[in-house]
Amino acid sequence: VKALFTAPPNTMACPLAEQLGCTFTEGFLGPVITVDDRQQTSVQGVYAAGDAARSMHNIAFAVSGGAFAGICAHQSLVFD
Repeated sequence: VKALFTAPPNTMACPLAEQLGCTFTEGFLGPVITVDDRQQTSVQGVYAAGDAARSMHNIAFAVSGGAFAGICAHQSLVFD
């Protein structure tokens, strides 16, 4: 057995975050969009979640991150 698990490098599937000017951090599997504790990127009003915003790719993390990003975006529209 040569390998039980693989971790291929990832790339962004869509250039939108880069075109908007979002900052990226080099994760252990490739670049991820840099977000703060409320899932907001370096661009005001742009939020990111899931595999695009975290190195640990997992469906449960992606779903919870997306839900949290949506809540934070909603709160920024209502309260800011």
